[in-house]
Amino acid sequence: MLLIPDDIFAIVTIWQEARGEIHIGKVAVGEVIRNRMKMRYHSDGTAAGTVLQPRQFSGWNEGNYNRIISVKQDAQDPAMMDCARAWLESETTSYSKGAVLFEGSRFKTPVWANDPGVVFTVEIGNQKFYKVEKK
Repeated sequence: MLLIPDDIFAIVTIWQEARGEIHIGKVAVGEVIRNRMKMRYHSDGTAAGTVLQPRQFSGWNEGNYNRIISVKQDAQDPAMMDCARAWLESETTSYSKGAVLFEGSRFKTPVWANDPGVVFTVEIGNQKFYKVEKK
C-alpha cells in the first residue's frame, strides 16, 4: 500500500492559505498546523487529520478554487518549495506565539475571533493569529 506522506498535507495547506504572504507568514501558518496537532485542537494529531477537518482550513473546503489546483502544483515550483521550507522551519519557530487560529486581515473579522477565550497574538503580513485560552 502506498501512503501519502503526512507532510504533504501541511505543505499544500500552507500553499493554499499563505502562498502570497511573506515567508514568516507561511512559517506561522505551519506553526498553527503544528500547534493544533500537538494540542489535538480539531485534530487527530496528524497533519492530514488536522488540515482536512471540516471547515478548519478554507483551502480544503468544498467549492474552494484552491482545493484542486493546490494538489496539482509542481513540487519543484518555487512557491511550493518555499511552503515546504516554511513547514520544516515551523518545527523550531514561534512567530505565531502559540496560535491555533488565523485569518486574513484583509477580510471581515470572523465571528470566532470575538469568542471568549480567543486571544489575538500577532499580525504578520496580511494575517492575524490567535490562541485559545482554557476557561
